[in-house]
Amino acid sequence: MLIIYIMDKYTHIVSLIDQLLNDSLSLEELSELQQLFHSAEAKGDVEMWFAHLWESSGMQKDCSIDSANMLRRLNEKILLAERVHIAGKDKNSRIFRLMRPLMRYAAVFMLAMAFSWFWFGREKLPEIQNIDDNNNFAGVSEVSVTYGSKSRIVLPDSSEVYLNSGSQLSYPAVFDGERHVSLTGEGYFIVRSDTLHPFLVHTADVSVKATGTEFNVKAYPEEGRVETVLVSGTVEIIKKGQSKPIVELKPGEKGSFVKGATTVQQLPDADAKAADAEKEQPQMVLSIVKKPDVATGWVKNQLIFDAEPFEQIAVKLERWFNVEIEICDATLAKTRLTGRYDTENIEQVMHSLKMATPFSYNIEKNKIIIK
Repeated sequence: MLIIYIMDKYTHIVSLIDQLLNDSLSLEELSELQQLFHSAEAKGDVEMWFAHLWESSGMQKDCSIDSANMLRRLNEKILLAERVHIAGKDKNSRIFRLMRPLMRYAAVFMLAMAFSWFWFGREKLPEIQNIDDNNNFAGVSEVSVTYGSKSRIVLPDSSEVYLNSGSQLSYPAVFDGERHVSLTGEGYFIVRSDTLHPFLVHTADVSVKATGTEFNVKAYPEEGRVETVLVSGTVEIIKKGQSKPIVELKPGEKGSFVKGATTVQQLPDADAKAADAEKEQPQMVLSIVKKPDVATGWVKNQLIFDAEPFEQIAVKLERWFNVEIEICDATLAKTRLTGRYDTENIEQVMHSLKMATPFSYNIEKNKIIIK
C-alpha cells in the first residue's frame, strides 16, 4: 500500500510538470507545483523522477549550478505567469498568447532549480534549520520582488506573506521550533496560529513577534523608520539585540520604530503632529490607525496616501511603477497630498496630482522630472 501511495504522488508531480511544459497548468496547480519544489517532504517522492531525468540529460554531477540565482529567476517567471493567468483567463486572448512562452521558461528554471536542490543541495541543506545572531538561515529560501511587482508566498507552516515592490524575504525550508523569517522592504503577514511556536519577522533594526495574527511590516533600509500595523491579534516589537519587547501592539495600532532614537512616545492617533514627534526623535511612536487601508491597501493593489509629503509619495511611485522621480522644487517636495489609485498608470497618477497642486513635469523614458 505504501508503494502505491508513493507512486500515486510521483505520478501526480510528473503530471503537473507535463502540464506546465504544455501550458495547460491552472493557477492553483502552478502554485501547488511551486510549493512542492520548496517542500522537504516532497524530496523522497520525486527523487526517482529527477534521477531518471538527470541520467538522460548527460549532465555531470560535479557541474556548477547557481541555485540562488535560479530560484530568484524562477519566482519572477512564475509570478509573471500567475499575473498573466489572472489577467487573461481566456487562452484565446492576445495577452495570453503572447505570454505563453513564459510558462515554458518557468518550467526550465523550475527543473534547473530542482536539479540543484535535489542533487547538489541535499547534503548542504540540513533538515533542521538554524538562525544565527545576524538573522541568517541555514538552508534558506529567498524571494526578491523587483520594483513594479508584488508577490505572494506560502511558508512551510502554511502562513502567507505578501511582498511589496522592492522587498526581499528569507525563510528556511523547514521551521524547527520558533518560526523565523527575515524581511527587507514591506510585507503583509497572515500567520497561522501556533502558540507553542512563535512567529518572528526579523528586520535590520527590530523583530516582530506573533503567534497567529495579521500585520503589516514596512522596513525599507533607506527609510528612517520601521512601521508595524496590526490588523488582528497581538504582536510584540523587540529591538535587535534585546530579548524584552519595547511594546505590544493591539489591533488598530501602529508602532513606528525610529532608527537611532532612545525614548518612547504615545500619540492619540495617526493624525497627531508628526513634525513634533520627529523633532523629539522618540525610539517608538505608538499611534491609532484611523485609516488602515493607507498601510495595507497595497495588498489589494491599491496605491493610497493620506496627507503625505510629495517627496514621500514620489518614493512610493518609484517602487510602484518602477520609475525614477526627481522633484526640483523644494517647497513642492514638502507639499502634502492625498490620493487613492487602483488601475491608473503613472501618467494618469501624475495628471491627477497636478490637478491637486500646480506643477509641471516631463517624462523621459523611465525618469520623471517635476518642476
